[in-house]
Amino acid sequence: MDRYYRPGEILRPETDYLRTIEEAIGSWEGTRFVIAQDNKNRGIGLACVAILRPGRDLRGLLYLKDLYVAEGARGLGTGTRIMRFLAAFASENDIGRMDFTTDGNNAAAQRLYVALGGVVKEKVYYTITSDALQALASGTATT
Repeated sequence: MDRYYRPGEILRPETDYLRTIEEAIGSWEGTRFVIAQDNKNRGIGLACVAILRPGRDLRGLLYLKDLYVAEGARGLGTGTRIMRFLAAFASENDIGRMDFTTDGNNAAAQRLYVALGGVVKEKVYYTITSDALQALASGTATT
């Protein structure tokens, strides 16, 4: 996924990615993964999600952090199948909604989400980068 979203950048070794995934799967961190496979059991899609509670009416929400479909599997319904799986999981577990974001220029994802019933909400999205996190944690952040 990083190769796709960060073309030309120097990435961490693949072993670092594998270790991070193994640690997340084995921890109580809250992150869960959905892996879509083709008929040869090759991974062709990935969703990274977290369940957050309590939420409105104490039903919580399923937060979709990432949805990625491998290039060769795009346009074949893989993203729709993953989203349908997540919707069924949420319904079966009395989760009241699913939230997610896309980059402003990711028109394909936006078309998919609207086609699946997604509603665009006008919100301000914040991120605190690594350097800013360190400054905030140490009390040196400027306000």
